[in-house]
Amino acid sequence: MEAHWMVYWFMLPACIVIAATAMATGISGTAMLTPFLILAFPLLSVPLLTTGQAIGMALFTEFFGFISGVIGYHQKKLIDYRAAKKLLMVSIPTIIIFSLVSQYVPGLLMKIIYGIMMLGLAIYLGISAPGTVRNPKIKVLPEMVKRAPKQGTCEERVLTASDGKKYQYEFCDQMSGKLMTGIGAAMEGLISVGLGEFEMPHLVKQCKIPVAISAGISVFVIAVTVLAGSMTAIATLIKNEGVHSIPWNLIVYTIPGAVIGGQIGSRYQGRLSSETMERFISVLFFFIGIAFLFTSLQAIRH
Repeated sequence: MEAHWMVYWFMLPACIVIAATAMATGISGTAMLTPFLILAFPLLSVPLLTTGQAIGMALFTEFFGFISGVIGYHQKKLIDYRAAKKLLMVSIPTIIIFSLVSQYVPGLLMKIIYGIMMLGLAIYLGISAPGTVRNPKIKVLPEMVKRAPKQGTCEERVLTASDGKKYQYEFCDQMSGKLMTGIGAAMEGLISVGLGEFEMPHLVKQCKIPVAISAGISVFVIAVTVLAGSMTAIATLIKNEGVHSIPWNLIVYTIPGAVIGGQIGSRYQGRLSSETMERFISVLFFFIGIAFLFTSLQAIRH
């Protein structure tokens, strides 16, 4: 019985690193965790998970990592809750729908979809990274206030962080922002990655919101959204396969790792070059996509 609970011990340090990286950059931790669960486990000779289990457990773990990060950003007063609420109205129903869909898609097909979408994300992040964080202390200029977008409405915001630093910017409730949130949430529900990768670059580059505030909004939206998605995935797993389908001996390591890593990442946000991190992650996503497609091709041949 003891060996059963020790088999996944290595996931504690792995999740600390994954969650810290996710918090520092504002992306979804599942972008690294799900591939690790699916691709690395066969190499480590540990009990394997189905694709549905991996996605459900990754989303569930991500919630604890991001709620830990939310606490850190809340303490630093870097979350614009009014802006986050507008995004959640799109992301929550979307992830519930696609989390249900993901549990009924065959594992091999899901891996192919995952590989293709990861390649797409790699290209998207590679294009979005340049210039994303050139000026982390954006100030709203008079001419920016006057130039209202053709769609949606804009509100001028001023947030004062716990360190006394003031951030002045506009949040625009545009259709393009809702579309990006919807696409990200759909991907998050389907393959457990995508929301942070679409949300963060959009908030910073298109909306011109300061990086620190964008990261706070992104982390909060991801936390609430993946809670809805993970509960949907877990409920579906239990309904279809029973309570035994939930790998509790894995969760006991992934959740503490995510919580610890979330606190570490939120403390170091802004100390690393987000542009460099996004470039690194885009390359990482590219190779993850290739790995998924390669292993899927091998499975088809056999």
